Amino acid sequence: MLVDSVVQHAKSKLILPSKGQDLEEDEEIEEDEDYEPLDEPMREPAYPYQPLGETDIRLLRIVPGTGDVECLLHQMPLAEVRFFYALSYVWGDMMDKKTIILEGKPFQVTKNLYEALHQFRERPHDLGYPEDYFWIDAICINQQDIDERSKQVSRMVEIYHVGHVVVWLGPVQDSPPGSLFRKTIRKVRSSQSEISSDQAIKTLFKKANSMWTEWDPVDDDDNIIIEDEFGDSYDAVVYAAVDILQRPWFQRVWTIQEACLNTYPNVYVGRHSVRLENFVKLFKILATQQKFLYIPPGSARIIYLDKINQLYQQTIFDGDENPKKLGTANVLAMLLRVTGQKISSDPRDQLYGLLGLLKHLDGDELPKELAPDYHLPHDIVYWNYAAFLFESLGDLKLLDCRRNELQNVPSWVPDFRHFSLGPEFRTEPTVRVSSDRKTLQLRGCVLGTFHSAIPGRALTDIMPNAKKIPRQLSNHLEEFEKRILTPSATIRKMTVEDVVDEMMKSATRIISEGTVSFYHVFQHLKESTREKRSRSAGKKRTTNVRWKEEAIAGQFTSPFIYLADGTILRVARDDADVKDGDMVCIFKGAWEPSLVRATGDNYIFLGRCVAKGGPLKGQKFDDDFWADKEMQDFNLI
Repeated sequence: MLVDSVVQHAKSKLILPSKGQDLEEDEEIEEDEDYEPLDEPMREPAYPYQPLGETDIRLLRIVPGTGDVECLLHQMPLAEVRFFYALSYVWGDMMDKKTIILEGKPFQVTKNLYEALHQFRERPHDLGYPEDYFWIDAICINQQDIDERSKQVSRMVEIYHVGHVVVWLGPVQDSPPGSLFRKTIRKVRSSQSEISSDQAIKTLFKKANSMWTEWDPVDDDDNIIIEDEFGDSYDAVVYAAVDILQRPWFQRVWTIQEACLNTYPNVYVGRHSVRLENFVKLFKILATQQKFLYIPPGSARIIYLDKINQLYQQTIFDGDENPKKLGTANVLAMLLRVTGQKISSDPRDQLYGLLGLLKHLDGDELPKELAPDYHLPHDIVYWNYAAFLFESLGDLKLLDCRRNELQNVPSWVPDFRHFSLGPEFRTEPTVRVSSDRKTLQLRGCVLGTFHSAIPGRALTDIMPNAKKIPRQLSNHLEEFEKRILTPSATIRKMTVEDVVDEMMKSATRIISEGTVSFYHVFQHLKESTREKRSRSAGKKRTTNVRWKEEAIAGQFTSPFIYLADGTILRVARDDADVKDGDMVCIFKGAWEPSLVRATGDNYIFLGRCVAKGGPLKGQKFDDDFWADKEMQDFNLI
């Protein structure tokens, strides 16, 4: 169906630029003499909303002109639509609304959608014609009708697969002065030209669309020469990439499937556009030169879009890794782990926002317990999904989340808003869910009770900057050294310096060794007697030191404990309330230990633990580990 849509679009009014071309502002677009306006039946206005038929869809037309943004809304069977754009965007601030005219009546939309409608009304050279339709969820779905919302969510895979996806990232915006990333960008020449944000984005997109066709980023010896290609605009273009990677679109849950269900979505920033796949290719090359490009949230989205595309490619081949052979539960678990943390206005959409991809990859109809139902509170939705996945897989990776704000559900139900990335699934047949779905039954062994614990701190209270080292951070590090580091070092017959460097060794992959070790940065932060830094100290604080300071502070947002053998564990949940008597155990089928609290014959799950140092760091909990262990039952409630 997607191919048919593209073919139909190719017969439209204008001869569009080929892939990689970018028209200059004063260029004219060639008219196609064979163009004929669409001959379609007259359609009644679809606003005010009327019930949707089983195969119906509402589609929007943006009326050309100036002044108020005016739109028409029509309702028709999806099969009758020749071509339409499916808009992928973020709603933005729900309190910041603008008014459009929909079928002659005022209709409120968020500011970000208003800006998209206003921009597309001007018809960029590569975006359609007045008679083209748009599908936009905020308008084409009656958001006040819960039943309609639930049904339309199930059709997302069809809508975004048939339509041609257009991604709206927002208007061009001036970069904030003194930006952290701007200061980080390495100056590659003594003289840099100052170009506007608009020109930088235009240059970035033009080069991305023409890479490997009009210019090569590497020379004959495979040396990257991308800086030479951009010349004096290089820094501005790199910062434009950072600006794009920080756009909210790269963090929202719905935009994941919207980008993946279409092979070649076009991405717009203001009036400038780029093929998403071309931007990704250029990003990967830029990131080899500028490692900090992996910091913005958009870089993570690019990585897991690649992983999802790999899953889709596997559906083509008749192998064991074909998602269509793995089953619904396995594919859903894969998607949850691949996509990690994401943002949604409605917490239920953490799961519902992936159902289109699930159906696309799995190919089967969704089980009844996974069907979207916006009548249910999100806590119950999470409970239903968790029970389905544990019953189907026994995958203990599902226990892994960074915090849990759910109420009136069992402790083992994960808060999918804070779900973490992790290794591939491994089914464990000993995992059971009780018939009333209130208890998770596991097998495992106790590793011990902790000897000392130190709670986590809010990151805003302990994060250092160029002007100060928070007193709370210094006090916390002093307490950590006294109660955790020194005892662990003594038990293991190591120096505190070696324990610190071991603990921070895998904290982040983008921080180079530099001339100052993690231990020396740790000691400087701990021993700071003045909260405010002197002006000279702030200037001497190198980028490498700043990153190490921030990495150290970031470790202490959640509790630390240590065991009798000197193992230092970080509780992965920053909201974990650790108490005397809590036990560290390892469940059969898990990769990391867990913290639990006994309550009668049952246990409350408190969170997964990460070994930061000691005998358990790097321990593989395989068959050899379990060979001499005394197993017991754990009933998590």
